[in-house]
Amino acid sequence: MKRKKVVSIERPILPGKIRRKIARIDHPIVQRKINESLDISVKEGCFASIPIGIGLNYLSPFALAMKATSSQIGILFAIINLLPSLVQLRVASWISKFSRKRILLKVVLINFFIWIPIILTAYFYYLGYPYMVWVLIFLVALLYTASAISHPVWFSWMGSLVPEKERGKYFSRRSRVVAVFSILTMIAGATILDYSKKLGAVHGNILGYTLFGFGILFSIAAVARFWTLTLLRKQYEPKLIVRKKDYFSFWDFMSKGRNTPFGRFVIYRGFFSFIIGIAGPFWVVYILRNLGFSYVWYMLILISEILFQMLFLPLLGKISDRFGNVRLIKLSTLVIVFTPVFYIITSFMNWDLGILLFLIFLPGIFSGIAIAGYNLAVNNYVYDAVRAEKRELGISYMNLFVGFGTFLGAMFGTFLVWLDFSFMDPILFVFMVSAIGRLFMVIFGTKNLREVRNVRKFSSNYLIREFQPVQGFILEIHNLENVASKVQHYI
Repeated sequence: MKRKKVVSIERPILPGKIRRKIARIDHPIVQRKINESLDISVKEGCFASIPIGIGLNYLSPFALAMKATSSQIGILFAIINLLPSLVQLRVASWISKFSRKRILLKVVLINFFIWIPIILTAYFYYLGYPYMVWVLIFLVALLYTASAISHPVWFSWMGSLVPEKERGKYFSRRSRVVAVFSILTMIAGATILDYSKKLGAVHGNILGYTLFGFGILFSIAAVARFWTLTLLRKQYEPKLIVRKKDYFSFWDFMSKGRNTPFGRFVIYRGFFSFIIGIAGPFWVVYILRNLGFSYVWYMLILISEILFQMLFLPLLGKISDRFGNVRLIKLSTLVIVFTPVFYIITSFMNWDLGILLFLIFLPGIFSGIAIAGYNLAVNNYVYDAVRAEKRELGISYMNLFVGFGTFLGAMFGTFLVWLDFSFMDPILFVFMVSAIGRLFMVIFGTKNLREVRNVRKFSSNYLIREFQPVQGFILEIHNLENVASKVQHYI
């Protein structure tokens, strides 16, 4: 059978290089490669959700099982927010020099290897070696830094594969599958830990069996991460031709950006991240240590927040489109004021089941609305306020402000906990300070924010009319632009 001739441009073959023919995106072979890669990516997303569902979500509980103090949890939270934002400043330059697939494969491999010493910290802690919590903090910082590199690289790669008009549909389908898989793994992880703890109580060794349970979870996370490596290798990557004319330094942004709507928005995000960071590290400590709840209940509280985010996301998306992102930011920050207040209220309750149901529903609903709305509005505002060719650098600089603000907030919260006030539980005091700070941001923080597109006047009746909870399980992911001036496909 004779093959049809393919019109292509051949490049000179360099020593050790494989000849690749450049072709249009609508070429049948290119389309087959793209379709196969997108199908593989759904499977890869399921496996990638495992290290998050039973890995990252359980690192703070793992540290608490190793008798980490509240201050150490605060320091851990601070570091994992600062380092990723710093390293992301270099990602754009790496993408311009190296293959995105090559970068991602190396980062995922590093991620896999980091899980091994994390597992060993449980063993050495059980043997009585000192400073294992600090070793864990260092390893977790490396893990989050590696993840920070992989995130923009993966989105840039996927942006070259998924057609612009189909991105909402594709990422919606992928996100639904991944979300269900992630929730199932989170529940499975909590069940394993609770069973290990009960088994330890029977055999008189709760610590040993609990640490062994964490070892099982992290081993599964490591294997799943390694399997994503094999799936990523099978995916097709078109070549990215990068433009450099739109580069502007961080100092250029600092000197000129504060006089622009986006610059003022970035400053607002930095301050708001500081306020959120004050209480951010300590809700896990409060649930597991102060209230003494099981890992299953801890995970159900976390899952409820995720489910309510999915439930309200379509309505919040319509508010963003119709009334603007600044309006949605103000609404979200108002709602998020109440989250730490709910945890303070539980200190006056003495019925365990009532506290559990209270935490599953009220903070879940309010956090779900606030986080989903705030994140959506922030992403949309960036797309409205920053030109596509400058967007990646703008996002990197914004993430630096957010990471630094969260770092300072977590360190301030850690300092307050360390003071250990006698008149009030230190963690509840931190929650109160964070709630007051959030209210301050609602009243004064959003005054300088300006909408950058024409929007309609807000109507509260719209919330009731447009609330459609069934559609809440359809997640829409925004079109993430990259630094490419051209994507080059080949066969």
